[in-house]
Amino acid sequence: MKEEEDIYTVYHPYYNIQTLPSVCVCVADDAGFEGGLFSHPACQTPHLDSLAQRSILFRKSFGAVSSCSPSRASILTGLPPHQSGMYGLHHAMHHFQAFDAVQSLPRILSQHGIKTGIIGKKHVGPEAVFPFDFAQTEENNPVNQVGRNITKIKLLVREFLQQYHGTNPWMLYIGFHDPHRCGHTNPELGQFCEKFGADGAIPDWTPQHYTPDMVEVPYFVPDTPASRSDLAAQYTSIGRMDQGVGIVLKELARVGALDSTLVIYTSDNGISFPAGRTNLYDSGLAVPLLVAVPGADFSQLFRIPGVGPLLRSINRVS
Repeated sequence: MKEEEDIYTVYHPYYNIQTLPSVCVCVADDAGFEGGLFSHPACQTPHLDSLAQRSILFRKSFGAVSSCSPSRASILTGLPPHQSGMYGLHHAMHHFQAFDAVQSLPRILSQHGIKTGIIGKKHVGPEAVFPFDFAQTEENNPVNQVGRNITKIKLLVREFLQQYHGTNPWMLYIGFHDPHRCGHTNPELGQFCEKFGADGAIPDWTPQHYTPDMVEVPYFVPDTPASRSDLAAQYTSIGRMDQGVGIVLKELARVGALDSTLVIYTSDNGISFPAGRTNLYDSGLAVPLLVAVPGADFSQLFRIPGVGPLLRSINRVS
């Protein structure tokens, strides 16, 4: 595991790579620094821990804004919200959209013959600015099925790879819906949808259950019984997402693509607790970031303003 303390600096790995890598981006929904890779004593994330062992681990990475759609638009465009036009949430009455002239990653890569796919939570628009070749999102599926059902995600990843994995590089963006809260919309599924599929309806998920006395309460969250109960539920949701990341990597390995694919794991914003998401504190803006680079030569350095420019540089397009 390599650690990089400068948010703006990432190792340049491309001088010794003979062929362009494909890219797999995994974006969690309201995830923080839970898991063994961040020395968290309670929440278990063995698959992210394993990914971290072959990744650059950023400990000072921050989202463009502490809110879903604007942050996701920045990931996919390399632009801050005031330049992309995605000032707020894309759905329902908010209906914020990117400016029509914005050149997003899927838009740019498609112009260079690179196929793109998105599975799970999208939450950006309009379609003309984010034109993925393969799209299975909340726009044409129930969001829990494509964002939390890791068995369905596995099958969709397999379908994408069957269509596009071959001689040309591709980019696959996977928007996990975990560990986003859902108690306000689906209380029967728990505060973090931790009960969704826990009855065996998601065959590839082995639920990890926690009790309130097992959790570590973050410094910015009040240590109350309600907080502890919610954190225990959040850990279970994170565990499902972690197993989903493991499944995605297994699918890449199944077609022989894992060792030649650049894998990125991050989140859109901080956790959904007081002083977290939607707040301009480190606890709301700081996000996990792992970058696993195939065939990397870590002897050179370069600077990037965001994930978008990094992915464009990987594929040598401007």
